[in-house]
Amino acid sequence: MSSTFSGYYVAKSGIQAARASLQITGQNMTNVNTTGYTRQRVDCSTVGPNSSNMRYASGEIGIGGGVSCDRVSQIRDPYLDIRYRTERALTGKTGTEANILGELENIFDETKKDGITTNFTDFLKQLNSLASSSTMDENSLKSSARLLAHAFNTASQQLSTIRKTVTEEFQNDSIKKANQLLQTIAHLNEEIKSADISGTPALELMDQRNTAIDELSQYVNIEVSTKTVSVGSNRTVSELQIDLVSGSKKFNLVSNNNYSTFGTTTEADGTINLTLKDSTGADVTDGTDAISNKDITQGSFSAYLSMLNESGEYDSAGEAERGIGYYEKVLDKLAAYFADTMNALNSTNPEGDNKPLFTQADGTTTTGITAANISLSNAWYKATSNYLTPTKQTSSSGDTTTSKDNILLMVSKLAETKTFTTNDNNVGGNTLLTSSIQSFVSDISVSILALQKADVNRRDATCNATLNEIDTKRAATSSVDVNEEGINLIMYNQALTASSRFMTTLDEAIDTIINRMGIVGR
Repeated sequence: MSSTFSGYYVAKSGIQAARASLQITGQNMTNVNTTGYTRQRVDCSTVGPNSSNMRYASGEIGIGGGVSCDRVSQIRDPYLDIRYRTERALTGKTGTEANILGELENIFDETKKDGITTNFTDFLKQLNSLASSSTMDENSLKSSARLLAHAFNTASQQLSTIRKTVTEEFQNDSIKKANQLLQTIAHLNEEIKSADISGTPALELMDQRNTAIDELSQYVNIEVSTKTVSVGSNRTVSELQIDLVSGSKKFNLVSNNNYSTFGTTTEADGTINLTLKDSTGADVTDGTDAISNKDITQGSFSAYLSMLNESGEYDSAGEAERGIGYYEKVLDKLAAYFADTMNALNSTNPEGDNKPLFTQADGTTTTGITAANISLSNAWYKATSNYLTPTKQTSSSGDTTTSKDNILLMVSKLAETKTFTTNDNNVGGNTLLTSSIQSFVSDISVSILALQKADVNRRDATCNATLNEIDTKRAATSSVDVNEEGINLIMYNQALTASSRFMTTLDEAIDTIINRMGIVGR
C-alpha cells in the first residue's frame, strides 16, 4: 500500500498543474489580439504507482502518484499550415499578375480615356475631309498625324515605365524582403534550438518563425520539414529546414541557422534570371543543377519572371505567358505596319520609299520604326506646299488636282481587316489577331488583354477564397477564444481549489492519526 504521506504528493502535483494551467490561460487571454500568436496549453500526464521489485505481487492496492506537467505546447494543425502555405503561393502569383495586367489595361483600355484609337479616328476623319474637299489643305491632317505619332510614343513610354517599375519592385522590394525573411527564420532557428537545449520553451519565438514562414510562402513554393539531431547526454532537439520545391526538385533555402539568398542576373536581351546562392556564394543546386526560371512555378516570383520575360505568341515556347513584352511588341507592330502602309501608299516610285510620311525620330529613316520612335518625316513636316500624293492616275490633259483616289485608298487601307502574325510581313509565324489598323488597339484591349485579366482575376478570386477558408480553419484551431479561455479559468480555479482542499483534508486526517488516536485511558 502507498505510504501515508503519498497523498501530499498527489495534492501538490494537482495544485502545480492547476496553477500552471491558470498561468497559460492568462497568457492566452493577454495575447488574444497579438498577431501570429498561437494558443498554448499545458500537456499533462498521469503518474502511475511506484513499481515494486518483489518477485511476486504483494496484493496491495496500486494508487497513482498524481499528475505530471510535461511541457507547454502550441495548438497547431501541421496539415493546415501546409495547405495554407501552398495556397498562399498560388495567390502570390495570381495577385501579382492581376496587378501588372491592371497597369497594362490602363494603357490599352480606351473606353475611359482618349488614346491611340481616338487619334486614329481623328486621322481618318481628316483624311476623309481632305478627300471630299475641293482643295488640298494638309495642315489639319498633318496636325492629326503628329498627335497620332505622339500617342504611340506616349503609350510606348508608359509600357517602358511599367517594365521599369515592375523590375524594381521585383529586384528591390520582393527579393530583398524574401532574403530578409530567410535571414530572420535562420536566426530564429538558432535561438529556438538554444532554448530547447537549455530546456526553456520558446513558443513565442516559434510564433515569430511561423509568421515569417507564412509570409515567405507568398514568394515561392516552399516545403517545411524538421529533423531530430542529438545534442549529447541522450538528448535531442529538432532543426527546421525549408526547401524551394519544383516537382521532384528541391533547393535548400534554410537549414537550421544557415540560409540562402535570392538574386538576379540580366542577359543581353533583357531577360531576367533568378539566382540562389548559399552562404559561401556558391550556386544552390538540387544535387545536380542550379536553379533556373522554369523551377519557379508558383508565388509572386513566378509572376514577375513571366510578366517581365515572356512575350506570348512571340516566344518559341507554346505555353509562354503574354507578359509586358507581348504588349510592347504588338504596339510596335501596329506602329511599323501603319507607317509602312502609309509610306507605300504615298510613294510614287516602284520601291515605295520616295515620299515617306512617317519615319523614325531622326525624320529620315523608314526602317525599324517602333511605337517609341515613330514620327512625322522631315520632308512632310517641313513641306510648305502639298506633300500627300492625291492620286497616282495619269490624265491625258495632265490635270490631276481634283482626283483624290489615293487618299480614299489610304482611308480604305486603314479600315481593311487583316490577319496580323508575329512575322514582320504578316506571312507565316504565330497568329496574333484579325483586325484593322484603325481598331487594332481596341481589339487588343477587348479580345486579348481583357480576357487575360478576367482569367487571372477569376483564378485569383478562387485562390483567395480557398486561402481564406483554410485561414479560418487555422484560426479556429490556433487562435485564442476569449469565451473558451474564460471557461478554462473557472475550471482550473476549481481544480486548484479541489487540490488545495484535498491537501487540507489530508492534513486533518494525519493530525487525527498522530495526535488523537490511542489516547483512551491516558
